[in-house]
Amino acid sequence: MKFNTKCVKSMCVLMMVTFVAFLTTSCMQESAYSELLTDEYPELYRHVFDRNVDSLLAYTEHPDAFVQAQAWRALISTPVEDMDAFVTKAQYANTELGWMALSAHELTDEQLTRLHDLWNRRASMRKGISLVLGQQGNQESLDLLLRNFDEIIGPDSDYEYNSALAMGRLMMEYDIPESSRRSILRYAAVLEDEDLYRAYFYGLYRGDEVIEDEQIRTNIWEAYEWVESPYIRQYALRMAFKSDAEWTLERLPVEDISEMNVQLAVELANQASNAGWSPKLEEVYTRLLDHPNPVVNDVALNKIANHPEKESSFDSVISEKIVENEQKEASVRLSGIIAMSEADEYLSLAESLSEGQEYLLIKKLHIYRQALNADEFLQKLEEHAGSSNRMEALFAAQAMSGWWVDLEESQQSSLKESVRNLVFDLLERGDRSITYISASFMESAGVILDEDFSRIEELLTNYQLPEDIEVYQSMAGFLYERFRDEAQDLIDSLSAKGNPALNSTLANQGWDVPDAEAESPIFRTPDWQRLAELDFEPVWVLETEEGTIKIAMDVLSAPATISGIDSLTRAGAYDSVAFHRVVPNFVIQGGDVETGDGFGGPDYVVPTEASGKEYRRGMVGIASAGTDTEGSQYFAMHDWAPHLNGRYTIIGEVIEGMDVVDRIMVGDKVLKASWQKK
Repeated sequence: MKFNTKCVKSMCVLMMVTFVAFLTTSCMQESAYSELLTDEYPELYRHVFDRNVDSLLAYTEHPDAFVQAQAWRALISTPVEDMDAFVTKAQYANTELGWMALSAHELTDEQLTRLHDLWNRRASMRKGISLVLGQQGNQESLDLLLRNFDEIIGPDSDYEYNSALAMGRLMMEYDIPESSRRSILRYAAVLEDEDLYRAYFYGLYRGDEVIEDEQIRTNIWEAYEWVESPYIRQYALRMAFKSDAEWTLERLPVEDISEMNVQLAVELANQASNAGWSPKLEEVYTRLLDHPNPVVNDVALNKIANHPEKESSFDSVISEKIVENEQKEASVRLSGIIAMSEADEYLSLAESLSEGQEYLLIKKLHIYRQALNADEFLQKLEEHAGSSNRMEALFAAQAMSGWWVDLEESQQSSLKESVRNLVFDLLERGDRSITYISASFMESAGVILDEDFSRIEELLTNYQLPEDIEVYQSMAGFLYERFRDEAQDLIDSLSAKGNPALNSTLANQGWDVPDAEAESPIFRTPDWQRLAELDFEPVWVLETEEGTIKIAMDVLSAPATISGIDSLTRAGAYDSVAFHRVVPNFVIQGGDVETGDGFGGPDYVVPTEASGKEYRRGMVGIASAGTDTEGSQYFAMHDWAPHLNGRYTIIGEVIEGMDVVDRIMVGDKVLKASWQKK
């Protein structure tokens, strides 16, 4: 083959020009990015830290689009007094972030009526207004959308998704004519668009409602059979099993179960348990145990273990595919032992599998609880509660509750004094997490005596606000039920400290306490120069025991949060920290750099930097105990969860390693966190 030399030269010149243009654009982008972070953002964040609504509203008219956008994002989490004026501001801006900010604030019926009128008169605003109605709408909002359904699904509509999600939510809370509901669901049931399908059915998917209409149920199941999208199939599967589990199980094909998308397989593992035990159900669970993903295996085993009709003959399947299978993860094999009818012969294996892995202790204790009598198991709890390893003591406290509830009354009576002593052994460790767990147990167990109040009061002096607010919140609930009169002075002294979150909890528990005015938190000041040096969208690399996860970070949306993450990353604080929470088909959560159990964090807080992005699969957010309480704990999404939209900080998105995210189980550790350029 011959090449045209002239053409080759021309192509080379074009490639050089393109490359130079790319470099120029990149340099300009990086330069503008750096100037934003060092020149514009520090002043903007002075008002973010103060939650100054008037100043932030002024910034929504800033000449730089990035600054405008960040001001609107800040307004999502900033209290607004004059909501009429705020509606006007969002209306005239008519931007996605402006409507998102409005959707985060409670609206009166009059303000909603104003939006309904705008929806009718201004087609260009329908997309944004529908977003607001999905969060704040009322019966009138649903009626409006129903009346205009033909327009919503029309060929010129660019707002069907937001309207569909609004209807999907509002239909679960407000009245809808059965004929309208049937029409919408039949229309939605044949959609092949993943986003629209899930938006219309989101309320039904998340709720407990049973679909009584046989035709709609058939339509939904037909989508499972002929639509290739695993996410549509996931929704169809759950809705069908909730409505008629036996009917659905009978129609379920089993051939491809072991090769299913992880989210679909987890959904099946969860929902199939609604059906009675049968050869077909055994076949379904057998194939789920063959699935290569450990989370799928674990969910299936949990459902098998708790199925009221599970037959002991299935133990041989569990043993072969899981318990005796050395290729399976230790955590999964422990779940397999738990699912067996008899665990006695596997105690030594349980010890071996959990050795040196503290997060697996809770499963080991579950196995011992099945195999040992009450006195023997109590000795195990006492052994771990006295360990120098605080995680052992924590898991002993967690295991105590379920064990105690299952004991017969005569057994509880004979062990009450020993358990009371164990509770105080745990409390006297002075550990925030252990005390929180123990307080929950004390409230229901009935093991605390009248003379124990002074001892409990003395133990509480080891804690302080605001660091240990969870301890006071949990203990106050117990004190209200058990020592209401004796504890009044203690509660008065706590409420006098003026912690708004604590006083709110006390009031909800029944204590007569005054409202406390919220104090502005003292936030960690971002290192703006360091953020500018990180480059545009730096990649946060988490090397885990299951593989590497790479996250493209959105610095311009969450600079305060990412600055804190950067400081902890460079200090090695995230290294060897486990994922302490995994909710299959929802999130994995880690980053507790203090205690590793979800009750801890860094020695600072950062403001909520709410995002205008949706919480879709792969998004990475920051855990929160309320607005402006964020620290180091992060979570990565398994699946789409629009109910989180606008509520939490999004720091970035997984760009590599979602298969790793899907494999993470509780106790899996981040070996090393670091940065790399995108």
